[in-house]
Amino acid sequence: CVRMLRFAASSVLILLSSAIPSAAFRFGSPDLSAGKGSPLAFALSQPTSVLPQVSSSKSSIARFSPTLRSSSRRSVLCSGILNLACMEAASPPMGLDEWFKTNGYVIKQSSSMGGSSWSSGGKYTAEDGTEFFVKTARQSAATMFAGEALGLQAMYATNTLRIPKVYAYGDDGKGGSYIVMEYLPLGRGADQFEFGKAMAEMHLAPCAAPEAQGGQFGFPIDNTIGGTSQPNSWDSSWVRFFREQRIGHQVKLADSPRLSEQWEAVLAATEDLEALFAGVHVRPSVLHGDLWSGNCAAADGKPCIFDPATYYGHHEAEWGMSWCASFGGKFWEGYRSVIPKDPGFDKRAVLYELYHKLNHYNLFGGGYLMDSQSLLSRLL
Repeated sequence: CVRMLRFAASSVLILLSSAIPSAAFRFGSPDLSAGKGSPLAFALSQPTSVLPQVSSSKSSIARFSPTLRSSSRRSVLCSGILNLACMEAASPPMGLDEWFKTNGYVIKQSSSMGGSSWSSGGKYTAEDGTEFFVKTARQSAATMFAGEALGLQAMYATNTLRIPKVYAYGDDGKGGSYIVMEYLPLGRGADQFEFGKAMAEMHLAPCAAPEAQGGQFGFPIDNTIGGTSQPNSWDSSWVRFFREQRIGHQVKLADSPRLSEQWEAVLAATEDLEALFAGVHVRPSVLHGDLWSGNCAAADGKPCIFDPATYYGHHEAEWGMSWCASFGGKFWEGYRSVIPKDPGFDKRAVLYELYHKLNHYNLFGGGYLMDSQSLLSRLL
């Protein structure tokens, strides 16, 4: 957990963008609900060439080129309307300084707020008093920040917790990238019962992606968990999705004969994991995906989560990082007041923790190998 403390003391930002066919984004204050007649519902019902523009007081252009699977070309997880398909023909990169200048902001002060092995964060203050939180990375925006931006939007669309909104993300033209968000002063004052309850409400909220609405698991694009790639191809089977795109993926990355042998033994003992889900109906829920103590806080006294590795999956998978969080009795009381504990939860909790322990081993090495081997043994 100590090694994972990347932005626990930092503030996070907001995504208030609306995409138009030229991949230009404008500030605005659209209806963010997913109800009938909302921008989100409209975006999901329209071809990519028919998207409304949202008026703005400042013009902004954020350019990016994430890779979308064809089934998701009309998908949009929105704060306003973000249609990714129209970003595939990306404009030339716009550096961070150019982004501020284009949008009429003169930055008078900036300060580092720490970082990790894969990205750094900082606070930027403009002359007009507007504050931004900016993350930068040495990899492309499509690799590092497209998934984060869409993940924040997917959670925001549930209208449950305080979710950071994003202004823009893009490549800097020098091999790196950035994501610009509104600065939020974060604290630790959130009521834990309300936090747990809000998490449950997010898990039960209607999914924004049409594939998830149809019962599939995954996400419109692949993303990252920490610095590790996280594949998200849509799959109608949760067990197969988690077996192949979560544990199987991490085991391959680990390239450890011993881990591979143990994993094959677990598959044989659990009917390819199917036995762990006997009698349990799994429906897609929007997940934060990397929820630990460094990725949750309070903003204006309300529970706030950020820095996600979002996808649509089994709500129980959210708790795979609980070993590195501080969810106490009040939190679980709030959560269970909305979503009761299903039979077999404790055994599946081992499986979901395994995913994150394997990821930690692939990121940091060391004792996480023994932790992963121990968890695999408990699944036999």
